[in-house]
Amino acid sequence: MTPTAPDTDPSRVDGAPQAPPTAADGFAYHRIPRALPHRRHWFRPLVAVGVSGAVYVVMLIQLLVPLLLVTLIWPGAGPSEMLTDPLNPTDQLLGLGMLALLLPAALIGTLAGYGRAGIAHSVFGRFRWRLLGRAAIVVLPVYVLLNMVLSLVLERDALVVPPFSAAVVLAWLVVLVLAPLQSAGEEYLFRVLPLQALGTWLRWPIVGILLPVPLFVLGHGYNLLGQIHIALFAIVMGLLAWKTGGIELPVLLHAANNWTLFAIAPLIPGFTEQGEVTVEAMIVATAPMLALVAGIWWWYSRREGLGLWEPQRGTLRSSR
Repeated sequence: MTPTAPDTDPSRVDGAPQAPPTAADGFAYHRIPRALPHRRHWFRPLVAVGVSGAVYVVMLIQLLVPLLLVTLIWPGAGPSEMLTDPLNPTDQLLGLGMLALLLPAALIGTLAGYGRAGIAHSVFGRFRWRLLGRAAIVVLPVYVLLNMVLSLVLERDALVVPPFSAAVVLAWLVVLVLAPLQSAGEEYLFRVLPLQALGTWLRWPIVGILLPVPLFVLGHGYNLLGQIHIALFAIVMGLLAWKTGGIELPVLLHAANNWTLFAIAPLIPGFTEQGEVTVEAMIVATAPMLALVAGIWWWYSRREGLGLWEPQRGTLRSSR
């Protein structure tokens, strides 16, 4: 069943401008740019995407140049060949930092394209920290048990205790800080920008949900089973953003998964390296994710008095 959202689109009647949209005629998340006064300017999504890309390149250069200079001065502080060593702080800073930069780039691009960065967060024009906190009470413990406790039990024979050094501690601290930002950066790139850019032109959210999936999959180096899981994750995160009217809960699920995985990576060699995924591993990763999303979907519908396939709408003036 393809989710479609009724879309009230106030425009002009008899040449006269209509009043701004009200709560009774709010917009779904993928259409929220059209709640702004300049919603009919077709080129604005192109500006948002273009500026996001340009800002990202500039910030990436600002990250890489100092790291290159440090590496030239202290060769031992350089990255590993594959950027996957959890005990190397430079690996963690580069691997996670390059993706974390996507977050400010997307927000600056949204501001340039639509005139209001807050629409990237939700249909209420802001990031709903209270909503994220309530969902985190359930989501975070699930991923702690799944990714940390279960992994430590199943991989107990492979556990190692890394040397307690400044570099190891720094690498771990970098992960704790950047893993949530890296997850958020990917969500703003692969969910927010496509949903709202395409939603400015098209009524159907499914286009903005499915179109970036191949790019998201190509960014991961798993085998076929692993890529199927990644594709499913991308699709349900897009659907969840559409349903809840914001990116907060996809960011939470993505960050909870990545943060718990990276946090114990120093104890299990090769734990976060991408490659072969077994059927059992795919089920263990996919089933809880789908169950959590289904539970959140039902809970949010009940909480907001919405039908099961009815999205949260807003006018950028409402609050939750």
